[in-house]
Formats: sequence, structure tokens, C-alpha cells
Amino acid sequence: MNLLLIVILGCNLLMGSLLYLLMFRKRKLFTDRFGMIMASCSSGILSLHLGMIIYFLLPINLAYIVILTTIVGSVIGILFGSLVKLQSVLAGFFYGALGGIMGAMFGAVIENPALCGLPISYINSVEVNMIVFSLFGTALVFTAVGLLYYSLRV
Repeated sequence: MNLLLIVILGCNLLMGSLLYLLMFRKRKLFTDRFGMIMASCSSGILSLHLGMIIYFLLPINLAYIVILTTIVGSVIGILFGSLVKLQSVLAGFFYGALGGIMGAMFGAVIENPALCGLPISYINSVEVNMIVFSLFGTALVFTAVGLLYYSLRV
């Protein structure tokens, strides 16, 4: 299962990198409004999913994972926000940090359903839920990248 999660992580990192390179080449075409939307959407979705996958892969304390995913999400947001103007950097930073925190918390609930008071019977399907939510998050990343790419063509 760890191999599948590593492949999913690599796929999402590749999609995020390709999106950044594409947006970097087209950055002169952006208005301030599109830059804010692009920075918030891309940093939020990517950091949310990366935070969840990082939580599944690293067997360390939740507090350290939240700090790590917040830093990773903030860096992603700053990178995407720096393509336009400083207000986009702020929006990217905010949504990236928020997505990193939410991703780690979402991963914690998927891995330990008792955190939300769910019955112990759900503990049998934890690995299946981890794979399902990882694949669903990957589908969200692909959808967001596709919509952002499409928005450049319109």
C-alpha cells in the first residue's frame, strides 16, 4: 500500500510541477483577478492532497506532520502566488497553509475514525478508505489542473 501512496504522491507532485511550469510561461497574460483565483485554487487543492498523503506515509507525531504540511502548503502557495502580484502571494500563502493543515487533519480522521466518534467497526476498512480518498484526491487534482489549463485557452 505504501508503494501505491508513493506513486500517487509522485503523480500529484508531477501534476503540480507541470501546472507551475505552464503558468510560469503564461504569467504575462494574467490579470490580477485570474492570478488570485489561480493561486488560491492551485495551492489549496495541491496542499490539501499532499498533506493527506504525507500524513499517510510518515509514521511520526501528528503535530510534526501538521507543521511539515503547513510549511509545504505555504511554499506551494507562495510559488503559485508569486507568478502575478503581491496580493496573489498572500492569497496563495493563506490557501496553501490552510490546505496543508486541513489535509493533515483529514488524513488523521481517515486513519483513526475514532477521532470523530465513529464506531470501532470502521477500523476494519481503514486501508481501503486511505486508498479511496487518495485516488479521489488525485482525481480532484487532475480536475483542478485541467480546469486551470482550460481557463488559459478561453
